[in-house]
Amino acid sequence: MPLFVIIGHDVANSSAQRKITRPEHVERLQALDRDKRLIIAGPTPIEHGLEPMSGSVIIADFESLEAAQAWVDAEPYLRDGVYSHVDVRPFIHTLPSDKVSS
Repeated sequence: MPLFVIIGHDVANSSAQRKITRPEHVERLQALDRDKRLIIAGPTPIEHGLEPMSGSVIIADFESLEAAQAWVDAEPYLRDGVYSHVDVRPFIHTLPSDKVSS
């Protein structure tokens, strides 16, 4: 399957709602991981080790851009106003080469 990078952009002062919605957000990521479709996922803090977050990055396998966008459209952080918007783009895994799937 092709890879896609998903970049969620937090609204200002998202920390409280992020904590409330996080369990549902993480469950969806765990489902991707169980299906061996998740490459990497994590938040992007404004400064390492501190809150608030500026957003999140996810790289995962989806059948198509439309499938990736449909997954994003159901994202709890987007639904609950943690994210202002989410970018979805095709991604080509080049390096490290020992981790690139054939």
